Amino acid sequence: MTLNEMQYQLRLDIRKQELFDDDELSNRMLKHWIHTQRALWVRNELNKNHSIDDQIIQPACMEMEVADRSDCPGKTTGVSVLKSKLQLPKTIELHHTDGVVNVAPVDKLAFDFSYVPIQRAKFAGSGQFNSTVISAFRYNNYIFITSKRVQNFARYIRFIMVYGLFEDPTALEVFTHINGDACYSDDDDYPLNSWMWNYMRTEILKLNLPLVVEGITDKVNDADENVERNA
Repeated sequence: MTLNEMQYQLRLDIRKQELFDDDELSNRMLKHWIHTQRALWVRNELNKNHSIDDQIIQPACMEMEVADRSDCPGKTTGVSVLKSKLQLPKTIELHHTDGVVNVAPVDKLAFDFSYVPIQRAKFAGSGQFNSTVISAFRYNNYIFITSKRVQNFARYIRFIMVYGLFEDPTALEVFTHINGDACYSDDDDYPLNSWMWNYMRTEILKLNLPLVVEGITDKVNDADENVERNA
């Protein structure tokens, strides 16, 4: 089911409440409710140590560029790393993960990068058996790729794939696949389990809708846009 379909279905549910004709609920607000409820349900379910369903994971194709490893503007170290051109959208942080499921080359059959915290990235590749590891880490919401001993790796990597649990799935619309298509559209399948949507609809009608109803009500139950705000 797409986000546009979910938004339409939710609006029909609200109309069945017969609370008012002119509810003044924009599609943007309805979609925001869906995003926030999804993030809440995903966080609660996965914090129970349930496995991550592929249905809720989104792929982001990120373009990379060569950057200096310095964290001080205007100062350079002379050591290069690969850095994503755009920041990674906010992810759903869990007890055991930061919401990034995997970082990999665009080639489906290539070996994944080793996604680690920045503290581990400092030592990655220093051991006897991991000297050829290419590591990925997130810093200031940028994705970095680095390797201690793989020579000229930056020359061959222009795009990477980041698979994650994003708080707002629509944030991926700024990323494009190599063929130019957007990584997300409101007409694409929404990253949500079907069983979860039924519970979310109930929660939205119970928790989100009353806040609007209490603030804005129609004077009379007609088709006019005559509204009054409750004190």
